[in-house]
Amino acid sequence: MALLALGGGGAYVLAERASDAVEVIAMMADVPRGHVISEHDLTTASAMPDPALAPIPASRIPEIVGQRAAADLSRGSLLTDGSVTTQMLPAAGETVVGVAVTEAQLPTEPITPGSRVRIFDTPNAGDDPPDTTPDSIAASVVSVTSEATTGHIVVNVLVRSNVAGDLVARVATGRVGIVLDSLEDGGDGL
Repeated sequence: MALLALGGGGAYVLAERASDAVEVIAMMADVPRGHVISEHDLTTASAMPDPALAPIPASRIPEIVGQRAAADLSRGSLLTDGSVTTQMLPAAGETVVGVAVTEAQLPTEPITPGSRVRIFDTPNAGDDPPDTTPDSIAASVVSVTSEATTGHIVVNVLVRSNVAGDLVARVATGRVGIVLDSLEDGGDGL
């Protein structure tokens, strides 16, 4: 009898929690960063309210349609306000540059979209260390991918358009290193 009562109480708690679930917006398809989101890209899902996640309520679908993906969005992921933007990416005066590096040219701490980084010039292998601090270019990370064919990691970074050519030329030499900066230093990484 006690087991039946306990089982019934557990079922009641589960049913009560299920009734607390809310309808939120989820991705029905993979959508790349910058893509204009259509109604066909979206679906709804039930989720337990969690202030740490803050998914967008399903009632806001009409508001989300027509906005752009702020990052690559994966099928099945829940949308948050940070997932979408009304701005064109890259914005006027900004450029996205791919920086291909090896693991040795990156910190072991994760570099994720939104991370603030600087890309430094590095000397040729075997050269003496420079006497002065090498030049660097500040950037914000857009995405990070691994290239299986080359073994490189490509860090796509957002930089000011006026330094994009400098960065592309530096990356072409293969003599660059990426450092991860603190978000507490302020600014946007550019």
